[in-house]
Amino acid sequence: MKKLKKLLSLLLVLILILGCALTSKQEVSAKTKKLFTSLIQKSNPYYNDRVKEGMAVAYKVKLKSKTIIIHGSLSDFDEGETTNIGVHTYKLSSEVKYIARGGEAPDQEFSKKDFKKYLKKVKDSSLGLVLEFKKSKVSKVIISS
Repeated sequence: MKKLKKLLSLLLVLILILGCALTSKQEVSAKTKKLFTSLIQKSNPYYNDRVKEGMAVAYKVKLKSKTIIIHGSLSDFDEGETTNIGVHTYKLSSEVKYIARGGEAPDQEFSKKDFKKYLKKVKDSSLGLVLEFKKSKVSKVIISS
């Protein structure tokens, strides 16, 4: 009986750990169309103020071959809700577009390589980073003023 209780306790702990690990990733539902955040580094004096105000912030963004990884928080355009600060991973569409947008100028489309360079330049600019989704995958990654 004691062995059974220990086994059940261990199983319960493992389930709790697994549940926490799975909920730390942001999943995109089919109804989510756009997420946004602001590019700002933790070392920026305004970073903590923005976090306290509940604003979405991204202090690190990585573009991988099939995913985009955002360290920080994101807001939903439709719902207005902001995620907790953490690591958020999203799948990229095979036809994803990388765009810079601002003012009255037309959108400027980048190759992935050039977009990574641009992203590095503006990582602490407070510019907006927008993810647009189609069929639960990122179809556009936009840096916007």
